[in-house]
Amino acid sequence: MADNWAESLRTVEYRNNVTHELKQQPGILYPLAGSSDTYSSKSAEIEQRFAGLTLQKKTTRNGDTNNVDPSASVRFVKKPGSSNVAPLLDRDDKHATSVDMKSPLVMETADAVRAYHDDQFLTGWWGNGWTGETGDIAVPFTAGNKVAHTYGGGGSVGLTKAKLIELRRLLGTANVSMQREKPIILLDPDSESDLLNINEYVNKDFGEGSPLMTGEIKPWLGFRFFSVNMKDAVAFPNSAALFQVGGINRLPVIIPSGIHRGVWVEFFGKITERDDKQFSEQIYAEAESAVVRTNEAKAWFLETKPAA
Repeated sequence: MADNWAESLRTVEYRNNVTHELKQQPGILYPLAGSSDTYSSKSAEIEQRFAGLTLQKKTTRNGDTNNVDPSASVRFVKKPGSSNVAPLLDRDDKHATSVDMKSPLVMETADAVRAYHDDQFLTGWWGNGWTGETGDIAVPFTAGNKVAHTYGGGGSVGLTKAKLIELRRLLGTANVSMQREKPIILLDPDSESDLLNINEYVNKDFGEGSPLMTGEIKPWLGFRFFSVNMKDAVAFPNSAALFQVGGINRLPVIIPSGIHRGVWVEFFGKITERDDKQFSEQIYAEAESAVVRTNEAKAWFLETKPAA
């Protein structure tokens, strides 16, 4: 939209609703975090995880007890700093329209907050986890937790059945139980098209109903799918660059129990008159949240070749 949005819209005859620019639907990702809590401090301990223990066979009577010191790791979430937006509504523009323009501005501001939380979700998921006694040791994303874009083909290929089967194998090797928790694969438009071109996926003989009849992206091979345009730099200003690296798309495999969401400000909004701005109305919104991985074995991605 042009910088002077009011000049473009002030003479428009509005109906009962207002049409906004087409955009990625906000507010669909951040609820995927398996746990969430509110915080006020700069950092907070969110999880203590102990390594597995193994019983040892008793070999003597009245012998020594099998005492062991289990290893443990602690995970933290850190305060990211708040973000805000505050469009102004000039008094002349307000009185020059047939419908109060404040209403669509409020709607758009609320959407901006939801989009912020989604962007924070992906930014944090790809970013560092935090461990150590005080949470100052960074844990980067495990680069090897992936199915390569060349897997199952003679070169770089898109989303395939072979890649999904290989992902199942890798998750099983990492002791991630798909019976307990179905992973969620985030699909960009290219990979969604790839999925709908897999014969076994769309053929009703291999599943419940035919996805091509309804357009619904149904679960398959134990995976759930969410369609998200992750390369949209408007919807994802911070995380869009993390989606495509070196010309290869990266599809996050979300396992909710391996993700924690910390919230400092879910939403703060206020409408005020600005006497320093000729009494224009300011529609202010603020939010602050962060997402961190809590278990590196539960964070994977699929590499795919973008459509030409």
